Amino acid sequence: MWNHYKKIFVEGVLQKGKCNYCKTELTAHTVNNGTSALCKHLNVCKRIPHKNIGDNKQYVLQVNPGDSVHAWKFDLEALRNSFAAMIIEDELPFAFGDKSRFRRFMTVACPRFSVPSRRTCTRDTVRIYFEEKAKLKLFFKEQCERVCLTTNCWTSQQQESFMTVIAHFICSDWKLHKKIISFFKVKGHMGDDIGKHLQKTLIDWGVEKVMTITVDNASSNDGGIVHMKKELNKANNSIAAAKYLHMRCDAHIVNLIVTDGLKEVELSVKRVHAAVKYVKNSPARITKFKECADLEKVETKAFLNLDVSTRWNSTYFMLKAAVSYEKVFARYTDEDPYFALDLLSDKGKEKCIGVPDEADWENARKMADFLGHFADLTTRVSASLHVTANNFFHEIGEVNLLVKNWMESDDVLQIAMAKRMKDKFDKYWGNWHEPDPSKKEKEKENINMMIFIPAVLDPRYKLSEYTQFAILEMYGDEKGPKVWAAVN
Repeated sequence: MWNHYKKIFVEGVLQKGKCNYCKTELTAHTVNNGTSALCKHLNVCKRIPHKNIGDNKQYVLQVNPGDSVHAWKFDLEALRNSFAAMIIEDELPFAFGDKSRFRRFMTVACPRFSVPSRRTCTRDTVRIYFEEKAKLKLFFKEQCERVCLTTNCWTSQQQESFMTVIAHFICSDWKLHKKIISFFKVKGHMGDDIGKHLQKTLIDWGVEKVMTITVDNASSNDGGIVHMKKELNKANNSIAAAKYLHMRCDAHIVNLIVTDGLKEVELSVKRVHAAVKYVKNSPARITKFKECADLEKVETKAFLNLDVSTRWNSTYFMLKAAVSYEKVFARYTDEDPYFALDLLSDKGKEKCIGVPDEADWENARKMADFLGHFADLTTRVSASLHVTANNFFHEIGEVNLLVKNWMESDDVLQIAMAKRMKDKFDKYWGNWHEPDPSKKEKEKENINMMIFIPAVLDPRYKLSEYTQFAILEMYGDEKGPKVWAAVN
């Protein structure tokens, strides 16, 4: 006790104690007063550096996953913040804390913690949102030099339109960041509206410098990009007068290329889809199908997948799984007499599709093998945890080689599919237009030079013979030298 006080004697008798921190004098006569006042003062002294003085309770050691051992102390504010973070990250309802069983559990786990109500949880969540937003705005200001944006619009089943904006940037520590900076409802998908919403989002976050804006190939997005070019040039924050601002989504173009190719085998894909759909529509059918699979000794662990009409990669996964069960479907046809009748009936949207025959399974096998390359490619270009810009050029070259190989095939089906794909490939990536000063027509769009620049900056390739060879291979002898000259 007396380590924190200086004894004051009067005529040789201890009368007072003077605090070493705030210099307060307290009575401490050994007979009349004692040291009670001194003990109480230690609990309220604001200048005492020992924070835990007066806390006679022993701390509890706590070990969190991935964290070191540390002392735990009850902290109401930290608990409320942690509860709100759980609601946010796990997408739980604000009223989750009102559930009787959860409250009963908390009375056992931590009786001192009063679980927040729905309204309190809502206020805490909103407060955390604004706190995190303020931190991110400061991070943008201090760590972000220039951002690349991706945006997309879609319409829900309730016919409500939404728009999202994502910022990608590299901080001063050379780490790649991906932040969803806006998600909101919009009135429509008009080009000017998209551009104005993008501009408003950038102003709200204090972001001025934009490298590229990646969008899909909807015509309304072109109008939004035109608006953003005008605004960025006006603010003098663009690169090369925003000539390379518009970046078309590579994954979306691959989607268009593959979708065009699938039209050549549309009937075969529909028949496989109908067969898979029939089996998966009933637990009894699935059980019987699995019994047939055991009799045929199918070794694959993957079961049947039903595709989604708007996603070609789901068609790939469906075909990949279905071709492994070709013999099982043949046996199932004999086991279930209604299988063939249902696929040949006039009921439903798909009338008289028919049972998949050998030609259909052969087409499905070819498509599964071919689409596998595109599925892997889409996965690589869609990665968001590491930089992918330096790989786009090589991935586009791979698409070109795949299509060319099919065009040189002896298979009539492969040639027909490859021609469709080649037309779509040339529309976005394969053509190169030279501006004609004599004509006052609008300059035709070429592939964005930002596809080539990161590949050239990659120290493994640079402006090497490989890069030149890849460009000449992609564009041919006539256009290739022009593209190489523009890149060089």
